[in-house]
Amino acid sequence: GNKTDFDDPRVVEALRFFLDLSKTYGVQPPGLTSWGAAPRDFLEKKLAMIWQTTGNLTNIRQNASFPFGVGMLPKKVRYGAPTGGGNFYIFKGISPEKQAMAFKFVKFMTTPERAGAWSIATGYVATSPVAYATDAMKKYIADFPQAAVARDQLQYAGPEITVHEGQRVMKVFNDNLQAALTGGKTPEAAMKDAQREADHILKDYG
Repeated sequence: GNKTDFDDPRVVEALRFFLDLSKTYGVQPPGLTSWGAAPRDFLEKKLAMIWQTTGNLTNIRQNASFPFGVGMLPKKVRYGAPTGGGNFYIFKGISPEKQAMAFKFVKFMTTPERAGAWSIATGYVATSPVAYATDAMKKYIADFPQAAVARDQLQYAGPEITVHEGQRVMKVFNDNLQAALTGGKTPEAAMKDAQREADHILKDYG
């Protein structure tokens, strides 16, 4: 892509609500919170609710000394969810023999049984519906229905932002988001600045 809509009124409204979670409603600590520390803080009962990668689900399940639930991201107008995860790549610059071995490994890792085992071991969403049809995954979901929430939320997932100079553009957004969360900028000013800087980065791709 070659454009962003950071200063869209709906984005500003969402950021204002993000701030209000601490300033108005008192349900979130003020300022910045550490993504990496959140699971530990949750397990230590310093936080009552966290938004985290499903890759932490098994860790939390194994270490929580209390019952816990899992829910979809809340909505205002419609549900939504980011998609995460990683990819397998086979590089074209390697020998045909290595390409064949790499492809064999990818096929092995993406079989329903392997994908299911990876999901159970980590908490990550399995990579295909057929993985959930395996006996192991059926038992896992029956014993631990919390693991089905992220899978079921995929029906509401949309594409993540993908633009030229993606890392630079996201740094611009994150820097301005941080400025708003720490009180350095208003939500309107933060997103206006983010949009202006993104436009500058993307001007040659229009």
